[in-house]
Amino acid sequence: MKILFITAPMYDYLQDSLLVGFRDVFGADCVDWPRKAMMYGEFPSVYGRGFTVWSQPIPDVPRAARALPADVDLVIYSSYRRQMPIDWRVLVRNRDKAPRVVYLDGYDDPFIEPGPRPYFKRELMAPAPGVLPTGFCVPDRLVRPLDVAGKTQLHQTHVQDAEFTSETGYKFTEEKDYYDDLARSFFGLTMRKGGWDCMRHYEILAAGALVMFKHYDQKPATCAPQCPHFLSYTDKQDFLAQANRLVVNGRPTEEYRRILQAQRDWLLANATATARARQLMGQIEEYFAGKPAEPMPRPACPWLRRCRNHAFLFKETCLLRAITFVKQNRLVDWAYYQVIRKIPGVPRFISRVLLREKVV
Repeated sequence: MKILFITAPMYDYLQDSLLVGFRDVFGADCVDWPRKAMMYGEFPSVYGRGFTVWSQPIPDVPRAARALPADVDLVIYSSYRRQMPIDWRVLVRNRDKAPRVVYLDGYDDPFIEPGPRPYFKRELMAPAPGVLPTGFCVPDRLVRPLDVAGKTQLHQTHVQDAEFTSETGYKFTEEKDYYDDLARSFFGLTMRKGGWDCMRHYEILAAGALVMFKHYDQKPATCAPQCPHFLSYTDKQDFLAQANRLVVNGRPTEEYRRILQAQRDWLLANATATARARQLMGQIEEYFAGKPAEPMPRPACPWLRRCRNHAFLFKETCLLRAITFVKQNRLVDWAYYQVIRKIPGVPRFISRVLLREKVV
């Protein structure tokens, strides 16, 4: 199985966490195009302070500077709505048989492009023909052994539920400190933010805290995360009532231990980077089973399509560098959020034009 994994320079939790898994599972048979420097530790990762997905470089693969991969079996658009200008037909050197092509969408909104299939959607609110659910994943290296005896606090320090704290910003500058804090917590509080799926859910699971998800019972069944063992809470009072039932006088009950183990088993089977990569490949194989391969198409004006590919990469690289510059400079960051984004029309231009977000 030879895989062309189409990337984009911008941060993307779905794209980047899956690339970790595909490189772990398929090694040099999975080639990313363009080569994403951030994933190899060659560009500063400031989104989420660079924790989890970008904190350790992935192994590179041998590749010639300008050579195109030959005899590709599968092309993955890992963030299709961002990568729509990229034409895979000028990126491979297949002679006769065309590769299978799949499309991933990790955006927070529930919008689904009407044409390409199979289409893997993270925020999938309802079943749709040719559309399959997927979600974020956590690198296998970050999964810690369960250590109930080492737990000393009720929940983690960095909580984003405003019922628990008015200080919802980042609390840690080092990844290890963040995971240590989660690991010594009996419970990890999480909630819906931009979308139902969030890397925080998987970080809590990996550290070994028991996930308590605000209003999880309201999440559509087709939308990630799809763990049947998450506990749902409605407010702080409800959380405390459940917590006091599961942990009595600082000691976890058997029910707590059972739920914690069930959540860990689900993580290992479904949401580590390698598990998600294998799961996605299984879904792809099932979708294409019995469907004959198509002949390799020959696009008109290939040089023009290559120019379009590179124009897209130039635009995305400029956008990435602008975001990184803002995040790395406190004064600029303050001016951007407190002044520039308050100018009428600017937020809409950024979200709809530059980031391609859509309102459904």
